[in-house]
Amino acid sequence: MTPVFCMTVCWIAMLGFGLFAEPKPCKDDWALIFHAPSGNGEDVLNTWKTRHNNCDIVSGICPCSMSDGCLPPKARIETYKSPSKTLRSPFIDYWDCLNINKVKFELNVQGDTVAFLEFDGRGSNYLNWFNNSRILNSSWTDLDKSETYNVFSIDTLRESMFGRNFFINKNNGVCHVRSGWLVVKEKTNITNLCEWDKHTTYPQFLYSQHGKVTRWIAKEYGKADVLNVYIQN
Repeated sequence: MTPVFCMTVCWIAMLGFGLFAEPKPCKDDWALIFHAPSGNGEDVLNTWKTRHNNCDIVSGICPCSMSDGCLPPKARIETYKSPSKTLRSPFIDYWDCLNINKVKFELNVQGDTVAFLEFDGRGSNYLNWFNNSRILNSSWTDLDKSETYNVFSIDTLRESMFGRNFFINKNNGVCHVRSGWLVVKEKTNITNLCEWDKHTTYPQFLYSQHGKVTRWIAKEYGKADVLNVYIQN
């Protein structure tokens, strides 16, 4: 993409983002761009990374239907488990153009926020915003930039093989010694899984409770109903 064309696309994307949004359409001035219910059988990571090929913001032709898994700009479904489909905003495809200041990752149970992370979104892309070096605020008291992590990523090859995405983990090792804060558990064909990897339905959004790290094998984690991602500019 040439620099001039890229600048044009970015300008239109930002203009469209402003035009489609109502005044404070979501919580405060956060705009919802991703909504995933637990247990619906859909792959969260794959949905997050898959572009909306039928959306062309430059031309203004961008059909967006919830039935097709597209999150409309004026959606007000942050805290509900319905609709049951995972929904993705086409603006994720124009991440670099949106002048993003902050990104929020949030888990909800029956409409209440049970865990969240806020990240510095400046200069980020749609994958690397989820990094410990960008942490601004967190519901976990022991999770910050200076903490030691062996995994803090949306997508790592080894962990994704075991169906672990959006994974924040403290230490490596065998199943009974691993401890962490957050994991989106997806369905996988791998059979030699840890007990905490095994669930009757997928995806599952596991989070350490009591505001601090937990040993996964102890199963002292919570399971959220809904995962939401917001941006703020």
